Amino acid sequence: MNLKNPNKTLEKIEGVVEAKSYLNKLKLIKNLYVKGSNTAGEICNEVGISLPTVNSLLGDLMSSGEIIKHGRAESQGGRKPDLYKLSDDSFYIISVDINKFRVRTAIYNSNNQQVSTPDILKVTLNNEKETFEIICDFISTHIQGAGIPSEKIIAAGISMPGLIDSITGVNHTYLKFGQKSLVEKFENRLGIKVFLENDARAMTLAEFKFGQNDQYKNVLGIFIGWGIGLGIIIDGKIYQGASGFAGEFSHSPIFESREVTCTCGKKGCLESVASGTAIVRMAKEAIEYDHDSILARMTRENNGEIEPYLVVDAALAGDQRAITILSEAGLDLGRGISILIQLLNPELIIIGGSVAEARQYLVTPIQQALNIYSMAKARENTELTLYKLGKEVGLLGGVAVVNEKIFEEFFQ
Repeated sequence: MNLKNPNKTLEKIEGVVEAKSYLNKLKLIKNLYVKGSNTAGEICNEVGISLPTVNSLLGDLMSSGEIIKHGRAESQGGRKPDLYKLSDDSFYIISVDINKFRVRTAIYNSNNQQVSTPDILKVTLNNEKETFEIICDFISTHIQGAGIPSEKIIAAGISMPGLIDSITGVNHTYLKFGQKSLVEKFENRLGIKVFLENDARAMTLAEFKFGQNDQYKNVLGIFIGWGIGLGIIIDGKIYQGASGFAGEFSHSPIFESREVTCTCGKKGCLESVASGTAIVRMAKEAIEYDHDSILARMTRENNGEIEPYLVVDAALAGDQRAITILSEAGLDLGRGISILIQLLNPELIIIGGSVAEARQYLVTPIQQALNIYSMAKARENTELTLYKLGKEVGLLGGVAVVNEKIFEEFFQ
């Protein structure tokens, strides 16, 4: 069954019955891609297709190799029903995780398992066409080197920073050139369907789908790297806002007394005092005071370059100045999060990103700030936790975006 370009497949199908059968097969594949495995009866209820039709379609898809049996489900009384899942090679997607200074990419199969070794490209994100071409060449080279038939790679999930409207496929911050949307540019260049999402929203979606307990339906994901990103899940769905810009938490002017100018041009933004960029700025000041510290030594070993992860590593190695820097950032971050708790009343707040690798050195001051700045009743049913997916959350963010959106255009 051709899944790479359903629109072209539908154009070639003659007859209403055949077209309806193809669309129903897409519904079954979508259901199993999202659920992981399911019974015919549950598919029937969730997709809205009669049980005889579901059984017939499952038979067709098993014959063509997209679906396999996967044991039996728990009995609800009587014979245990068969479980079905996608075969590992039903299709593949490529995930692209872009940040301000680096691109990572890897290929995942239809059961969300990584099947290629991630490649890394160092590049500074900007608005130049040349940068876009470099990124596209990098993605294409990875696909060619993976040894997977091109017709089996049906989509790309791209997560990146910036003010992103994922519905129109526009990034209003980076890779702005020409008249076409960024999604159109990627699709024309790569020859596959592309789904674009803000990195924080994508990572939050990944944690929600693949990392955390599925009992939670109202979740905030706060990811601290060079910047600070926020993803909001309400009633189990990612919240994007009217124009796709929901979650621009980092540029909230919370600290009026602070004189540091943010990258957005304002003073007092959360990002200017609690992001990886702010942590690096404070680390540089700390090294000026103490050239013999663990942080200073690690910086020299890194060719004089300071990155957020380096401050985290220094803190974990016992550097007191690095610990203090992370503590100050955590307190400021917690003050900002306390506002979110009172506005959105989430069940779960996930702290992630490279700075979150500091673990207790970041989480403890965040919790202290929540105790100071948020109302006890508002926070009593809110759990604070570190991300579960670790350093792979960025790539899994691209997977989660595809998992959420693939084939949706055919079911509306």
